[in-house]
Amino acid sequence: TPLSPPPLHSDQRKMANVNLKDEKWINEGLSVIVIGASGDLAKKKTYPSLFQLYKMKLLPESTIIWGYARSAMTNDELRQKIKEYLPADKEVSSFLSLCMYKKGKGYGDASSFEDLGRSITELERKSGKKFAFNRMFYLAIPPNVFGDAAVMIKVLAMADEKEGAWTRIVIEKPFGRDTESFNELNSVLSKTFSESHLFRIDHYLGKEMVQNLEMLRFGNRFFERLWSHNDIQSVILTFKEPFGTEGRGGYFDKFGIIRD
Repeated sequence: TPLSPPPLHSDQRKMANVNLKDEKWINEGLSVIVIGASGDLAKKKTYPSLFQLYKMKLLPESTIIWGYARSAMTNDELRQKIKEYLPADKEVSSFLSLCMYKKGKGYGDASSFEDLGRSITELERKSGKKFAFNRMFYLAIPPNVFGDAAVMIKVLAMADEKEGAWTRIVIEKPFGRDTESFNELNSVLSKTFSESHLFRIDHYLGKEMVQNLEMLRFGNRFFERLWSHNDIQSVILTFKEPFGTEGRGGYFDKFGIIRD
């Protein structure tokens, strides 16, 4: 069963949209490009999240969603793969019709990104809209290829800023596996993009809450007798996801839950 947030009531949807009417970008075009579209993160998290934004009408009306990866797939094959992780909803079909796919040789291959950039531009022009399309790239790929993909995007797939369009690069943690690899990755990204282009996000926010429990325990004397080995029999860690690593072994060798 797909993991998805509870449906919003009509008043909640109105509140979500009330502040967007005057936003310039909501009335423009948007191309969302998921780099690593055939991977685990994309199908289980990224595309379901995009669907929720679509359902809540938090995406521009003129939105196109591209997937890029090395796997050989057609548009329909990608849509079928995504559909398995979306809730049963009448709006799924219209959402999937926005989803396109482009196969490439790799995440640092110039010819593949040139072809991707060309395809994005062609479909934006076919929309018949007079406004420019903004572009948001979501890197659903391992950190060791962030830099390669970022350079290719900068050189071959950016939105036309001369037309007033913007480009955003969304990077999800982990940002490297240690301080040295983080500094190396950050150096490449900083040389390639300005900070206005980059958005770094951390989906593992629960970690901070757990760490605060330790401060709560030792910062308050009245917990001294309650939270100790004399009164706590066991501590149970529960992973809510109903699936295992399932093909993500290579990722977990260097990153992921155990290292966190």
